[in-house]
Amino acid sequence: MGSRSRMRHNIFFQRNSASIDAYGGQGSPIWDDLSITSGHVWAVKEDTIHGRTMSPVIGNYRAIVPLSTDVTENDRIEKVENRADSPTVLFGKMDIDAVIRRKDHFELRMRGFSGC
Repeated sequence: MGSRSRMRHNIFFQRNSASIDAYGGQGSPIWDDLSITSGHVWAVKEDTIHGRTMSPVIGNYRAIVPLSTDVTENDRIEKVENRADSPTVLFGKMDIDAVIRRKDHFELRMRGFSGC
C-alpha cells in the first residue's frame, strides 16, 4: 500500500509573515493561512511537565504529506480535520520541528501543547 492511500486528513498549514523589527530581530508572529493539504497525522507520545502554576501536556506527532506540499520548519499546523462528510477537528496547533523527504512523501515531525 502506498503512502498516498493513507492520507485521510486535511491539514491546515500557516506561515509566519512577521517582518524584522527595529532592532533586527523577528517581530511578533503573524500567522497567515498557507494551504490545506491531504495527509495523515498520528500521535507518537505525550509527556506532562509538572510545575507550580501549570502542567502542560506536550505531544509528539508525525505526519505524511505529498511531495508537492510547500512546507518548511518555519511553518506550523493550525489544525487537522478528518476528510469525512462532516469534518471533525482531530488535532490543534502544532509546531513543525522537521521536514524529512522520503521516497514518495514528506514526513513531518511536530509537537503540540495543551492543558496550559
